[in-house]
Amino acid sequence: MSELREGVRRIGVPHRVVDGSPIASKRPSTDVWKGVLVTDIASLVNRSAELKRELLEFSEQPRFDRDRREVLREHFPNRLLDDEFELVTALDYFLLQHEPRSGMTVVERFVASRPDLPEHERELLLGWRDVVEGIFEVQSRDGDALVVENLIDELTYRVHSNMGPSVFQPLESGGFMICRIVPVGQEWLMSGNFTVHPKSDRALIHRIACKISMRYPKRVFRNPDKLARAQQLQRTEHDRFVRFFGADVVVIPGAQLTERMRSFYTFCREQVVAELAIFGKKPKHAPFHGFEYPAELVASDAVAVTHDEVDGASFYANFGMIEEAFADPSLLRHPDYRRRVRDYLDDPTVSPLLFVRMAARDPECTNQVFRKLLGRKHFDWAIDGEKLMRRRKPDYFDEPRLPCIVPLSDKLAPYAASA
Repeated sequence: MSELREGVRRIGVPHRVVDGSPIASKRPSTDVWKGVLVTDIASLVNRSAELKRELLEFSEQPRFDRDRREVLREHFPNRLLDDEFELVTALDYFLLQHEPRSGMTVVERFVASRPDLPEHERELLLGWRDVVEGIFEVQSRDGDALVVENLIDELTYRVHSNMGPSVFQPLESGGFMICRIVPVGQEWLMSGNFTVHPKSDRALIHRIACKISMRYPKRVFRNPDKLARAQQLQRTEHDRFVRFFGADVVVIPGAQLTERMRSFYTFCREQVVAELAIFGKKPKHAPFHGFEYPAELVASDAVAVTHDEVDGASFYANFGMIEEAFADPSLLRHPDYRRRVRDYLDDPTVSPLLFVRMAARDPECTNQVFRKLLGRKHFDWAIDGEKLMRRRKPDYFDEPRLPCIVPLSDKLAPYAASA
């Protein structure tokens, strides 16, 4: 997946996946939540229905029309609002998660406009920003609640519906539902529509859950145990990358990229097999053979491959002129070189770590590059580098840095190769 404009590209690749063990856990339990007895969860669920209606009415004000249209365009690019489930999902996202230019979500504005609400109801509403989108396998019924396991994050949730427990009637044990849930007290509440799938759809559902896990790792890492495991696995892979290539950044001709990276992942596989053999174990799943890289990346004159303990592997196309400019800053007299370096600097999806790596190679040449590029005679990377990166690439510093390795459960790992 690539999100860079033409001229300079950091080519994304699918998130790495490994097989893992199922992890089940619940939200921490307590007897009191914001001054409300958790045993009175039914009143919270009933009140949530009233609050949701009031929130929806609040969102119908003309001042929200532009943002609503923007959300609907994103969910329905063909302009045909012909999918009721997707329409409800889009509107629920608009209410709880969409951040308009004002910087406040609709639910935040609603709460701000209602000073009459008790504190626990204000907290309840603001808690709805913590949406869990998942594919849930039904475990059991527990009174009015449904106990489910999210196949994405492998956490267990007790889910209620403000339409009453009868909506769970079509769900059989071992069946599945796809929906959005939000916190209600220490438990969870369905938000918007949901779809039901029988347990006979297990293979299809597991394949879809595997794809979602790889495409949206942030959802997987809601589970702190999976995040910790991914971080450890990525640190291990980083060590192997440095051992295999001799450094944490390597420049490879595009035509050789696929073979070189396949050799690296073969090396990683051999290391895993050797480590498991010490304990008399064998790998659970088929060998990982590497990715099919985008044609534009393979056709590149030179590809910079960096590997970081936190961010993992990153790939940068058409890197030849960048490397030449940082080795000989006088080349920036030529417009093509200046344009290429400036594109890398201005593109928010090019990680600051790439410039950190270049600066580590030759700090003085790096100073000369930015002095010439920015017209700042006294630029010093050691003093000014981080400030420059924060200004040009704010998203990198604003968003949490997540691993690019995604540990999958034994249920989902068999589908990784086809995801």
